[in-house]
Amino acid sequence: MPRIHPPLERPIRVGALVGAVLAGGEGRRLGPGIEKPFRRLHGKPLIEHTLERLRPQVAAIVVSAHGDAARFARLGVPVVTDTIGPDPDGRRPGPLAGVLAAMTWARQHHPFSPWLLTVPVDVPFLPLDLTVYLAGHMHVPEAEILTVRYRGRVHHAIAVWSTELLPALRHAVHEEGTRGIERFAAAHETAVFDWPRRRGDPFLNINTPADWMRAEVLASRGA
Repeated sequence: MPRIHPPLERPIRVGALVGAVLAGGEGRRLGPGIEKPFRRLHGKPLIEHTLERLRPQVAAIVVSAHGDAARFARLGVPVVTDTIGPDPDGRRPGPLAGVLAAMTWARQHHPFSPWLLTVPVDVPFLPLDLTVYLAGHMHVPEAEILTVRYRGRVHHAIAVWSTELLPALRHAVHEEGTRGIERFAAAHETAVFDWPRRRGDPFLNINTPADWMRAEVLASRGA
């Protein structure tokens, strides 16, 4: 049997990292209702769960969203929005535009932090030792992107990005129309970190009503 690694009970901050919560998704698969970041999980908006898990682990944090930033004001964190409109089919620009907005903010406000850690808004049980493990695996020769794999599944949006990628990222989004993180990462030096096995799923992401029901059960148990 694989060894089960217990999680930390308290977060540890990694000073070299700026964190970004990608909150631009509409959550259509969850059904009609308010947008995904503000749906209440165990009595609290989903985005607050994710912020509480990530904020103590990074030197600074930003929310990358789409549309009016004012609706996030009460969270007390900086918010950036992508400036790209929908395509001719009405689709939003996708998560890569959110990474671009967050990285632009990080380079402007924290120019001496060479790394950006992105997580999607729908992972409310992020490990409190996420940054410790990832920072420990950013070694020489360094990859440009380091992403997480857990039980065989790669979580492309949970990744550490070199902020030196900003020009390439801007070109991919604005000039090439690239929408997906996976496609951009495939064109650059990317490493994958296999997260140690734990009980449950610390990277459970909520996309469907079934996912939400499972998350409610875990939250009620203090997962």
